[in-house]
Amino acid sequence: MQLCPRCQRANPREAVYCYFDGVALDQRRAGAVSPSRMLQEFVFPSGRRCKTFDDLVQGCQYEWEDARCLLRNGSFARYFAQIGRHDLARIAHENQSQHDPDIALHTFLSQLPASQVQGPRLDLNPRRLMLGGVRPGEQRQLFLTILNQGKGLLQGKVAVSEGGQWLKITEGSPATEYPIKTAKAQQVPLHVDACGLTAPQTYSGKLTVVTNGGISEVAVRLDVVSIPFAHPPFQGAASPRQIAERMRANPKQAVPLLENGAIARWFQVNGWTYPVSEPTARGVAAVQQFFEGMGLSKPPPLQLSEQNLHLFCTPPEVVQARVTLHTPAKKWVYAQADSDKPWLRVTTPSVSGPQQAQVAFAVDSSLLTGDGLHLGTVYLTANAGQKLAVRVQVNCTRPRQPFAYRLLRPFLVGALLALLLRLLLTGPADLYARSWGQAPDSAGAQAPWLIATTGAENYFLKRFILATWWVGIFVGAVLVRQRGGRWTDIFCGGIAGAFAGVIAAGTLGCLLLVFDAVPGALLTHWASPTSFADAPAAWTLVWIVLASACWALVGGGAGFLLSGLGQRGLHLLRTAAGPLVWLFRRCGLERAAAFFLIKG
Repeated sequence: MQLCPRCQRANPREAVYCYFDGVALDQRRAGAVSPSRMLQEFVFPSGRRCKTFDDLVQGCQYEWEDARCLLRNGSFARYFAQIGRHDLARIAHENQSQHDPDIALHTFLSQLPASQVQGPRLDLNPRRLMLGGVRPGEQRQLFLTILNQGKGLLQGKVAVSEGGQWLKITEGSPATEYPIKTAKAQQVPLHVDACGLTAPQTYSGKLTVVTNGGISEVAVRLDVVSIPFAHPPFQGAASPRQIAERMRANPKQAVPLLENGAIARWFQVNGWTYPVSEPTARGVAAVQQFFEGMGLSKPPPLQLSEQNLHLFCTPPEVVQARVTLHTPAKKWVYAQADSDKPWLRVTTPSVSGPQQAQVAFAVDSSLLTGDGLHLGTVYLTANAGQKLAVRVQVNCTRPRQPFAYRLLRPFLVGALLALLLRLLLTGPADLYARSWGQAPDSAGAQAPWLIATTGAENYFLKRFILATWWVGIFVGAVLVRQRGGRWTDIFCGGIAGAFAGVIAAGTLGCLLLVFDAVPGALLTHWASPTSFADAPAAWTLVWIVLASACWALVGGGAGFLLSGLGQRGLHLLRTAAGPLVWLFRRCGLERAAAFFLIKG
C-alpha cells in the first residue's frame, strides 16, 4: 500500500494519485503522466472526444445540456471510477444529488483539475434593477441583458427566486424561468405588475442566473407610491392620516365623499383596508364612523331609552313605536337597525344624530298568527360595532266576529274581486269591442248583448284582443326590471309579455262570452229589438250594471266554494286578492287591505 502524504489514507500500490484528494503518490511515475491528461478518452454523445481535463471542461461548456444529463445519470462518476480517479468520482457523485442540475454541473466543473480554460463568462447589464414611482395597479415592462464576455456558447437559465408575486418573466416555460443560450448578448423580458400591492412601500425581489459561464444574482427593488386623492377639497392627500386630518378641519365637506364611496374606492386603489366594514352612516355621523374605524376617535358609550316594550294591538291595526339611542358624550351616534320577525318592521333602518338618534318601528298586527303574546327583537349595530337590542312584546287581541260575517266574508271577497274585474273590462269589451268596434257590415247600431245571437263572436274576440294584448308588454318588462335584469333582459321580457298578453286576452274574451250569456239572454227577452236604437246610452248602462251583477254573483259563489276547500282554497283566494291588498296598503287603507286577507 501507499499512504497519501496529505490525507494519510491508504491507496493501492499501482496508484499514481491519491484516490481521495488527487495528490501525486509517486513523483517519478506522476511526472511521466501529464497532470491534465486523462488515462482514457471521454466521448460525448455528439462524438466529441476529450483527452485532457481542459478538453472535458470545454466540452461540457459547449455541450451544456448533454453534460448536465451525463452528470445526472452518473456517467461522469462511472467514468472517473473506471480510470482510477475515485476522488473525482466522489465529487461527481456528490453533485449528482444537487437539486438544480445547472448549479450541480457548474460546481462539478470548478472542482476538476483543469488549467484556466477560456470558456463562456457571464456578465449582466444592469447589475441591479431599481424601479421607483410605481403606483398601485401600474404595470411596467423592462429588460435584463445577459452578456457573454468569454468564448463559446453561454447556456443556462434565469429564474425569479424572490418577489414572484409582482415580478414575472413574460416568456419561457415555466413562467418563472427563462432559458439562456447566446454567444454574445441576450435580453430577458421582465414584467412588473403592482396590482394588489400596498402603498407607500418598498418591495424586494431577486433574479438568479445560472449558466455554464458562472452564477449571479440580480437584486430588484420596487418602490410603490400612493395615488393622491383627487376630489376637492381633499385633493393631494397621500395617506389615510393626511385625509383624516383634513376631514377633521372640514367634516361637512367630507360627508358626500364618504356617502358616495369615493374615499372607500381610493383606499381600495392604494391597497389599503378601508376601516369601515358596516354600511356608511348618514350625515356627519359618517365622519365619526370613519374616525372610529381609523382608531383616531374613541367610540362613545351608548344607551337605549327602553330595552323592553310592551304593546297592545287589535288586527288589522298597525302600532307605531320608537326608542332613543343616546350617549352622554358630545359625539355623533349612528346605528343600523333590523328585526327578527316579519310583523316587526323597522321604518328607520339607518339613523344618526348629535348625541342621540331615534329608531322607529311598526307592528303590523295583520301578519300576526293567532291571539296572545308575540315576542320580537329589534337589533342595533351602532358606533364601532356596538350591539344593542330592544325586546318587543305584543299582546294581540282579535275582536270576535259574528258567525254570519265569517261565513259570508269569502263570498263578499270573491264577489268584489269579480265585480272589479268586470268593471275594468268595461272599456275594452263593452265600449270598444261591442259598440265602437262593431262589424262594418252591421246595419245600424247593434245592442252589445246581441253579439252571441248574431254570430259575431269571432269579430268581438279579435277586437278585444287588439285592445288589451299590449298590457302584457309592460307587465313583462316591469317584472324583469324588478328582478335586476339588464336592458336586453327587459326587452326580452317585453316580448315574452306580449305573447302572454295575447293568450291572456283571448282567455278573458272567452270568459266574457260565457259569463255574459246569462245577462244577454235576460235583456234579449225583456227589451225589444228597436229599444236600444232609441236610447243607446241608457241601455248600455243597464247592460253594464246587469253584467257586473252577474259576475259578482259568480265570483261570490267561487269564493264561497274556495273557502269550503280549507286552507288551500283560502290561499288561492288570498293570491287573487294580492294586487288589491297591495294597492290598499299603498294608499294607507289598512282596514280595507285586512278585509281581503282571509286567515281562515
